[in-house]
Amino acid sequence: MEQPRPNELKALFHLLEHTAKITEDAALTDAFKGGEKRCISQFNNVLKRLRDLNAVPDGLFEELADDASFGQIGIACHQLAAYLNEELDTATDFKGWFDSFFGKRFMENLTEELTDRPFGDLIRRAVPDFLTETTLEDITEVFPVASGGKLTVNTDFGAIDVQSAAQDTVSVRVQRSAQLKADRRAGEILKHFDVQMTHEASDVKIEAEFKGPGKQWKKAQKRLDIQFSIVVPQHYSLDLTTAGAEISAADITGDVNAKTTGSRLRLENITGYIDGKTSGGNIDLKAFNGDANLQTSRGNITLETGSGDVDAKTSGGNLQFANLTGVVNGRTSGGNITLRRCKGGADVKTAGGSIEVENDGPVLARTTGGSIRCQLQKAAPNQNVLLDLETMGGGINVSVVPDIAATVEAQVLGGTVTTELPVSVEMRGSVRPNELQGTINGGGPLLKLRSIGGNIILKKKEDETEV
Repeated sequence: MEQPRPNELKALFHLLEHTAKITEDAALTDAFKGGEKRCISQFNNVLKRLRDLNAVPDGLFEELADDASFGQIGIACHQLAAYLNEELDTATDFKGWFDSFFGKRFMENLTEELTDRPFGDLIRRAVPDFLTETTLEDITEVFPVASGGKLTVNTDFGAIDVQSAAQDTVSVRVQRSAQLKADRRAGEILKHFDVQMTHEASDVKIEAEFKGPGKQWKKAQKRLDIQFSIVVPQHYSLDLTTAGAEISAADITGDVNAKTTGSRLRLENITGYIDGKTSGGNIDLKAFNGDANLQTSRGNITLETGSGDVDAKTSGGNLQFANLTGVVNGRTSGGNITLRRCKGGADVKTAGGSIEVENDGPVLARTTGGSIRCQLQKAAPNQNVLLDLETMGGGINVSVVPDIAATVEAQVLGGTVTTELPVSVEMRGSVRPNELQGTINGGGPLLKLRSIGGNIILKKKEDETEV
C-alpha cells in the first residue's frame, strides 16, 4: 500500500468537509435535488483512496449504499472527517463546529426522539441557527425629493426604522432573511415578498406584500426577518403601517402616523402631530413637540419630555408621563398611572390600579382598584376646580403648598379624613371624622376628594422645588 502524504490527506479532509456542508444545506432547503448519487460516489471514492493510503483501518467505515439520503451522507462525511481531523491534528473551525453538532445535544436528541421524529428533523434541530438562515439580496433605492414631502410605507410584515439626515433624498434599504431550522418552507415564502416603490414629486410610497397562495406567510412569520431601514430629509412627514414588527422613528420634523398590529412603537425627537397605534406592544415617545394621540391594547405607554396635549389609552398596561407641558388625558383598564413633573391639566382614569400625580394644573383622577397620591406643585390661577379625586378600593393622599387658597370638600366611606393644614370649618352640628368641609387661607378653587374603602390625608408640601 502507498504511504499517506499529509497534503493529500488534508485535501481529502477538506473534500469531506465541503461535501458534508453541501448535503446539510440540501437536506434543509431541498436544494441540489437529485444530487445524492454524486455525493455518494464522492464519499465512496474518498473512502477507497484513504484505504489505499492505509489512512483508515479496515472495517471501521463502510461505503454508502446507492439509495443513501442527504442526511446519511452528511453523517458519514462528518464521521470520516472527524477521524482524519484527529490524525492530522488540524486547527480548523470545522472540528469545533463538528463537536457541537454531534456532541451532547445531538446525541440526546437522537436517543430520546429517534423513534418519534423523522431523522431530518433531528438534524435540523441540532444544527446551529446561523447555519440554517437564508438571506436574500438587499433591495436598495435612492429617490431625489425636497423637504416637506411624505413617506408612506404599507407592508404586510417587517420592522420599519426611519431616521433623518441633512439630505434631499429618501434612501431605502430592505433586508430579508428566514430561519429554515423549524420550517424549510420559510425560505420559499420569503421569495414571494413583493416590494414596490413609487416616487412622485417630493413623496415616496412603498407597498410590500406576500404574493404567495393564501396566508402561508402568517404561519411562518416567526421565522421571517424583514427590515425596512429608511433615511429621509429632516422636514418630512411619515405614514407607516406594518404587522407583526416594530416601528421606530427619530429626529423628524413633520406629522407622524405609525400603526402596527403586533409590536412596539418607539418615537423620539418628533416635532409635529403624532398618531400612534399598536394592538400588541408598548409605546414609547420621547422628546416631542406637538399633540399626540397614542393607543395600545396590550401594552404600556410612556411619554417623557414633551410639549403638547396628550391623549393616551391602553386596555392592558400602565401609563407613565414625565416632564410634560400640556393637557394629559389618560385611560387604562388594567394598570397604574403616573405623572411626574408635569405642567397643565390632567384627566386620568384607571379601573385596575393606582394613580400618582405631580402636576401644576388641575387634576381629575378616578380609580376603582387602587389609591391616589397627588402632589400639587402650585395652584393654577382662575380655576373653579383644582382637584377632583375619587377612588373605590384605596385611600387619597394629597400634598399642597401651605399658602394655597382653596375650598375643601372631603368625604370617605369606611375611613377617616385628616389634615395638616388649617381648615376653617363652618360649625353646623358635630364634626364628623369621615368628612371635612371648609376653606384654606380664605377659600378658592375646589379640592374635591372622595374615597370608598380608604382614608383621606391632606398634607403640607414643605419643599416647593421641583425634582
